[in-house]
Amino acid sequence: MSADPLDRFSKRYPRLYHMAEAGSWTSVREHGLLSTTALLDLFEIDRPERREIETQWRPEGVPISHPIHGTAVIRDQWPMPPEHLANGLDDISPRQWYEFLNRRTFLWLAEQRLKRMLNAAPYRDAAHDVLTLDTRSFVGEYLERITVCPINSGFAMPMFGKVTKRSFESFQSIEQRASTGGLGGLAELTVEYAAPDAWRFVTSVESWRGKARQRIIWQR
Repeated sequence: MSADPLDRFSKRYPRLYHMAEAGSWTSVREHGLLSTTALLDLFEIDRPERREIETQWRPEGVPISHPIHGTAVIRDQWPMPPEHLANGLDDISPRQWYEFLNRRTFLWLAEQRLKRMLNAAPYRDAAHDVLTLDTRSFVGEYLERITVCPINSGFAMPMFGKVTKRSFESFQSIEQRASTGGLGGLAELTVEYAAPDAWRFVTSVESWRGKARQRIIWQR
């Protein structure tokens, strides 16, 4: 990939944002940013529990535990019930979509989208760790495993009576996006499986409750 699309992308989206459970920063420093699949691998979760987590809708967070790694919560998928999701999928099943998303870790490309998520009804009363990362260095490290998407891929509820269509092709590399649809109007960036050294590119970690910043946990 030439430097030009990456430079243009980084200038348009200079910061990335990751919303995590309160207290997650310690785990991120040790293990990086993990997809659901990577977290299940780390915690050595086997079938049938693993199969249910990876292939079915999670209306609530799922707590898991490990004798060495302690406890963690796999985030819910409350805005992605299968009956609504199916209406927006092109030639794939909700199960395939859940599996596809569970293999990725997600970051927002705009603070506005982050705040919208933080203030969503299921989350606004809970504290969260919000990580801000430097886009240029992070993307440079994980470029081969990164895709970008113009929609919130985890939100399948109809808006104003309309359903947003989605497919595996909604996710493209930065170079593909630059050469086809352009780099504007993107919603999220994903890394396949995990970003184990993500902590190296974090510039700040803050505690948020709803849209309100509570305190700085760590700052570079």
